[in-house]
Amino acid sequence: MPEDFKTFFSKATGKPEPYDYQSRLADLPCESRLISVPTGLGKTAAVILAWLWNRVHRQSDQWPRRLVYCLPMRTLVEQTRDCCEEWLKSLGLSDEVGLHVLMGGEDKEDWDLHPERPAILIGTQDMLLSRALNRGYGMSRYRWPMHFALLNNDALWVLDETQLMGVGVETSAQLDGFRHLAQWLQHGPCPTWWMSATLEDARLATVDHPAPAGGWPRLVLESPDREAASHRLAAKKRLYKAKLTITKQTKAAEFANLVLKAHVEGQLTLVIVNRVQRAQELYEALQKAGRKNNLALVHSRFRAPDRKVHQDLLIQGSSDRIVVATQAVEAGVDVSARVLITELAPWSSIVQRLGRCNRGGEFNAEGADVHWLDLDFDKDADVAPYTLAELKDARAELEKLEGTSVSPAALGSVKVTPPPVIRPVIRRKDLIDLFDTTPDIAGQDLDISRYIREGDDTDVQVFWRDLGAPDFSPSADTGGPARDELCRVAVYRFQSFLDKLKKANDGRSAYVWDGLREEWKPETRARAGAVYLLDHRAGGYDVQLGWMGEVATLKKESEWASPSAIASHQKQDSTQRDLLSYTGKPLNLTDHTNDVIAETQLILNALGLDAKWSAPLLTAAKWHDVGKSFKEFQDMLKSAGGDNPPADVLAKSGGRGGSMPPWRKHFRHELASALAWLAHHDGTEQADLIAYVIAAHHGKVRLSIRSLPEEQPPPDHATDLMARGIIDGDELPEVSWSNITLPKTTLSLQLMRMGSDENGRPSWLARMIALRDEIGPFALAYLETLLRAADMRASAAEAQAATQP
Repeated sequence: MPEDFKTFFSKATGKPEPYDYQSRLADLPCESRLISVPTGLGKTAAVILAWLWNRVHRQSDQWPRRLVYCLPMRTLVEQTRDCCEEWLKSLGLSDEVGLHVLMGGEDKEDWDLHPERPAILIGTQDMLLSRALNRGYGMSRYRWPMHFALLNNDALWVLDETQLMGVGVETSAQLDGFRHLAQWLQHGPCPTWWMSATLEDARLATVDHPAPAGGWPRLVLESPDREAASHRLAAKKRLYKAKLTITKQTKAAEFANLVLKAHVEGQLTLVIVNRVQRAQELYEALQKAGRKNNLALVHSRFRAPDRKVHQDLLIQGSSDRIVVATQAVEAGVDVSARVLITELAPWSSIVQRLGRCNRGGEFNAEGADVHWLDLDFDKDADVAPYTLAELKDARAELEKLEGTSVSPAALGSVKVTPPPVIRPVIRRKDLIDLFDTTPDIAGQDLDISRYIREGDDTDVQVFWRDLGAPDFSPSADTGGPARDELCRVAVYRFQSFLDKLKKANDGRSAYVWDGLREEWKPETRARAGAVYLLDHRAGGYDVQLGWMGEVATLKKESEWASPSAIASHQKQDSTQRDLLSYTGKPLNLTDHTNDVIAETQLILNALGLDAKWSAPLLTAAKWHDVGKSFKEFQDMLKSAGGDNPPADVLAKSGGRGGSMPPWRKHFRHELASALAWLAHHDGTEQADLIAYVIAAHHGKVRLSIRSLPEEQPPPDHATDLMARGIIDGDELPEVSWSNITLPKTTLSLQLMRMGSDENGRPSWLARMIALRDEIGPFALAYLETLLRAADMRASAAEAQAATQP
């Protein structure tokens, strides 16, 4: 491997040498900072390669194990991933460093099972910030704590193009403040880098993230950088105000005519508009005007495969092409247009859009052209997601620059202070409340959407299946979505679609998964971050245009279009399902426990975790599945395996599924394990921590224990205490495993009661709140994640072994 960063950088990128600022970043300490560098000068390469150089090549523990690359829009994610993939391949690090995209849907790779491995995690602010707040969008709720832990421990956060992130900036600042609280323990450093040419420092000065004396460290261009990039910084771009003004009466055909007249044959013309609907209408108008080929539409409301067709034309298409896009191309997209046509937008957005024109100075000889279209509306709602005040300030600056070259160097002297905006700020109490992932009594969760995006900018995700006529309803076995099936839709637009669907009154509906009742239930309300299932005959989507929001007219069955081919999917998880207990081959409790202990030890050795924490984790590993010795659970495992089941106490079944008596429907073996542990070790050192990690190792029993709806003991039981399929006074039989012998053990649910019991023992909730407050939510989630990762890794290896002859 190279011995200096310049050689390392060159080997990765194929460029002769890095800019001076890129080398300086690799030499600076890894601490929270601002990176204020004009667009087009390699910020992505700077941060990724600085991390690879220090964390992976130099093995520096001062740099976090994970790099979390947060982008404002989905259209940028794949391009960033592709760049990282090439750099890792060039450096020979593809096998050593994990590269994962967090986009919602069924993940192909379980990155969260390898907390000790260096990894690059790329996603949008929706996907990443929601996970950092323990309410991950588009994923199983039972894995929320794992992502919460790994994104808030031993992770370098990089937020790219923050001018597009809205309230996400303030949320990231608060999270950075929380991660540096002295009283909240963490494993490994967890700094944040904010990257933008236009970010105002004041937005980072939040209540729990005050500005340090002298301000935050800031990386900017210096003289060597400006000299080396002079051809880019002085790139010629002539600015003109278009004769057409966008109003409510403007026809798409008029806009299309302007585009075709401005287009230069053999070159890229990039048109950026502020709304998806206007982009779709312009795209169709250009087609009607005769532009059939080399025409693309880029916005964030496509399914991934459909979007890729358009995006490939933008990035890799022929030289002669016209691309209509939204704000999705403002950041990170490495294209250089000969002609840029843009609607009026806030100044920070205008600066980013200009960065997509003559980006590398390749048109400096003849110069490039920029045309901007004014907007004439009376209300903020008509110019959303922007405001009239923002547009007024930008208009004034553009009119001053009319006829001049708007190069990065020229724009550097323009200062536009955005109007003050009052945004919601997540507080410490809010984050503490979010640690508990138990739904409320109505089955709902705390809404975090106001901390992720602003107002109408929040999204849902939608996918389509053939649900069958005439009732168009899914079964409990209908699997969840693959990543490529999902389409993001603005909450307000999907609510409008749901209203239309309800009005149609023909049996079609949208469905969400209910993990408590193990069913897809009809839903008429759009909730930010939720995933909705539609029958493919419901409509709403066009392969060429993306989300349209129109309900399809039902046709004769012979005329129905076939749904897209989909792969088989795993069952949706639920409160009662125990999917990891069915491997196709029986495995006894001792063997599985020993496998989990071995995996836990491997993880602990790699992380170098202090003995104060590693010892209780190993103890929890030994006890984590003893609750599976419960008689009715054993009966289920053995009956699922067919005739002649083994006599051993099983941890894994030879079958593919089973059931318990109706009153045990929600039985959780991990709660039985935790209660058994406390029955024999309550009051000993770290007993509560061990009990918590045991109970939490499937993400279904954590901070609180309570009965689920309709959960009642059978009439012949005297007690009314029942939770997660366990009745107060239930017994585990005598059992021996992994050099431990446990006598017959009574399981007490007195811990469910408020306050202390008759022996002065505090409740489960009181214990776990005290534990959370003692070491902090990040550290506690991290510890539960380590055991859970070990258990899942061991189970995966056992399932793989079960398939071998």
